[in-house]
Amino acid sequence: VFNQPSSFQRYGYKILLYLRHCLTRKSFPTGSEITPESRIVTLRAELLRLLLRTEYKAPKSNMEIKEDSYRKHKCPYIHILMELDSKAFLDTIGILFDDPSASFADTSDMQETFEKWQNIEGEQSQEKTVCPDRMDLVRRIAYVLAGDSTATSGALIASEALDYFHDFLAKYLLKGLVRAPPTVICGVISRMSARSAQEDIIKLFQVLPRNSYSREDVLRVVEANEMSRAALILHKGGVSELFENGTDSTACSNHFMSAIDCYLHDEDVRFQREVFEYIKNECIGGSTAIISYGQNKNEETTVHDVLRNALCQKLPLLINLDPVPCAQLVAEIYVEELEKILSSLEERGDEMVFFKFFHAVISGDLVKADAVSGPVLLANMTIDHHQKYLELMAKFHPDMVYQYLTTSAKYRVEECLKLCQEYEIADASAYLLERMGNVSSALQLMLQTLEGRLMTLKRVVRGLSLSSYDNRGRFKFERNKLDIHTMVANLHQGKESQAVSQILTFGLDLCERNSGSSSNSEHGSQLWFNVLDRLINAKGFLRLSKELPEHSDIMFNVLSDLLRITMQRMVPNVPLPDLVRKITTDHAGNRLGEFREMISTMLKTFVSEMNVCSGAVNTMHEDVQKMNVVRFSLKVRGKKVSDMSATQKAHNTACSIICINGQGKASIVEHLDVSTTSKESGQHGISRLRNKRLMKTFGKSRNCGQLKVRHGMMSMPDKIFQFGESSDAAYMPRRIGILGQAEHFGRLK
Repeated sequence: VFNQPSSFQRYGYKILLYLRHCLTRKSFPTGSEITPESRIVTLRAELLRLLLRTEYKAPKSNMEIKEDSYRKHKCPYIHILMELDSKAFLDTIGILFDDPSASFADTSDMQETFEKWQNIEGEQSQEKTVCPDRMDLVRRIAYVLAGDSTATSGALIASEALDYFHDFLAKYLLKGLVRAPPTVICGVISRMSARSAQEDIIKLFQVLPRNSYSREDVLRVVEANEMSRAALILHKGGVSELFENGTDSTACSNHFMSAIDCYLHDEDVRFQREVFEYIKNECIGGSTAIISYGQNKNEETTVHDVLRNALCQKLPLLINLDPVPCAQLVAEIYVEELEKILSSLEERGDEMVFFKFFHAVISGDLVKADAVSGPVLLANMTIDHHQKYLELMAKFHPDMVYQYLTTSAKYRVEECLKLCQEYEIADASAYLLERMGNVSSALQLMLQTLEGRLMTLKRVVRGLSLSSYDNRGRFKFERNKLDIHTMVANLHQGKESQAVSQILTFGLDLCERNSGSSSNSEHGSQLWFNVLDRLINAKGFLRLSKELPEHSDIMFNVLSDLLRITMQRMVPNVPLPDLVRKITTDHAGNRLGEFREMISTMLKTFVSEMNVCSGAVNTMHEDVQKMNVVRFSLKVRGKKVSDMSATQKAHNTACSIICINGQGKASIVEHLDVSTTSKESGQHGISRLRNKRLMKTFGKSRNCGQLKVRHGMMSMPDKIFQFGESSDAAYMPRRIGILGQAEHFGRLK
C-alpha cells in the first residue's frame, strides 16, 4: 500500500502523528490522557524497539515481499519515516530524548569509533520499563542516511535530511546525551558553521573531549567560514599540548601565532586587547617546561623559548593594536634582549611601528600604566635610542619635537639641530639655537616663521566670504561686529590659526626665559620689543591695505588678538616705564589703535579685580555680623520646660537651683548652706552686677535729652533692681511657671 505516493504520505504522516501522541502521553486519535502511568512507560519502550528493528518481520510466513518494497531495506521503519519527512521524524524523536521522565538503558562513556557507529546489530535491553540506548537509534538513523548497499532507493531520501540530522546531533551533543565519531562531528561543525552558530560551536568544544574530533579537520572548516573565536579555542588547545605532551614545537609555534591572529582579526576591539593577557599567561607561565636539549646538555629549549621566538614575528601587529601593553610585554619577556628586539623591528622596515614603540616607552605612557616595568625598560634606553626616536618624530610628527626637546635632555644638540633644519621645524630649531647660546638668531628664526604663517593665514582668509557686504563691496554696518567676531572665532579653530598662535607662544617663551632676573641681562627687554615691533609692522608686510575690506578686517582682528597676548605676557616681565616709553616714543607717530583695545581690556580687568576684592571684604563683614548675632542669641537663649511638677512639691530655699534635663523636666536641687565668707563674696558680686547695669543704662546715647524707652519682657521689680533699687523680692525664692499680668501692650520695638 505504501508503493502508491498518495497513500505513502497519507499513512506515513498518520504514523508520525500517532508517535507524537504516544510520546506526549496522549491517546490517538482522541488526544485524551493515557492512563495509567505505567502504561506510558511500557508504551515508549515498545515503540522505540519497533523503530529499532533492522528487518521486517512478516505476520504470515507465506507472505510475498516485492524486491522494490521498503520491507527489503535495513531498518525499514526508520527508512520509511526519514524518506517521508526527516525533520518531522527527528523532532518527534527529540520529544522522547528531552523527556526527563524517560528511562534509557545505560550507555558507555567510551569514545565513539567509526566501527561502533556502523554497528547496528547490537543487543538491546529487553526490560519493558526501560527504553533502549539512545545511541542505538542514532546509529540506525545514520546508517539509513548513509544508504544500504543492498538497495538502490536510498537516494530517494531528501538531501536536506543529512543537515537535519546534523542539527539533531548538535543539540544532543551539547547536552552530552549522544556521541559521534570524529568524522561525523566534523560534519556537525560544518553544518553549524554554515548556520553561523559560532557561539554553539564554542560551547560544543567545551563539552566534547579533545580526542573526540580531529583538530586539523575542524580548523579547516571553521577558518573557511571565518569563525575566529571558534578557531581560537582550537589553536589554544594546540598550544596546550606543548605543555602537556611535549609535541612538535613547530606546530605549537604555528598554533600560538594563529591564536594571536584570531584575537587580532576579531571585530570587537575589547576582545582584541585580551591578546596581551593571553600572551603574558602563555609566555611567562611556560618558562620552566623543558622540551629538548641541544648537542650540549646545558643548552635547554623551553616552552618560553619557543613561544618567545614565535612572538617576535607578531610584535609589529601588537604594536599597531596598542603600543603600551606591547611595550609592557617586551619589558617582562625581552628586557635582557632589548637590542635584539629593536633590531628585528627595524629590519621589518615599518618605521611607524618603530616610532610607536619608542613613544610608548620614552613619553612616559608605559610608566603610567606599569610603575615597575616602565622604569626598567626606560632605563635600558640609551642616548642612541633617544636620538632614533627624535629622528622618527621629526619625520612623522614634527609638531611634537619642540615639546620633547624642552622636557628631555637625552639627545645630541648639534645633531638634533641639523635634523630639525633638514625637516624645517622652526620652533625646535630656534630652541636648539637658544641652547647653543645664539638667542638672537633663535628669536629671528621664530619671527620669520611667524611672518610666513601669517601669510599662509592671509591666503586662507582670502577664501572666506561674508554675507554682510553688498555687490559693490560696501560694508553693511549693522552686521559688522557680529559677522567679524563669528568669522574670527571660526578661524581660530583652523590649523593655520593654531600654527600662528603656537609659534608666537614659543617665541614669547623664549623671551621670558632670557629676560628674567636669573637670565643674561644682555638681552633685557629688547627681545620683547622685537616681537612687539614685528606684530605692529605686520600690516605692512601683509599689505592689508590692498586686500578686500572684509579680509583686512578679519586680519586686523587676528593681529589685535596676537598683540593682546603679547602685551599680557610682557607686563609681568618688562618694567612698566620701559613699556610706556616704547609705546609713546617708538610708536609716537602711530594712532596707537593697536594698543587701545589692549589697554582698555587691561583696565577693565583691573576694575573687575578691584570689584572682586571689594565684594570679598563686604562678604567678610557680613559674615562677622552674622556670627555676632548668633553668638548673642546663644547667650540669651533659654531652655524649654515641659514639666514643673517636681518644683511645686519641693521645698524652695535660698540655696536651691532649678535643673532641667534633656526631656525638659525641671527639678529643684538643694545646695549646702554657704559660709559667711561665701555670702559676703556673693553680696560683693551682686554689687558689681548692679554697678555694671547702671553703667549700661546711663551710658547709652540719649535722644533729645531723654533716655530711649524700649519695651521688653522685664517686670517692674526687675526694672527697679536694674536702676539700683533693692527689693526683697529679688533675694526671695521665686516660683517658676506662674506668670504675672502683662505690663506692656501694643507693638514691641
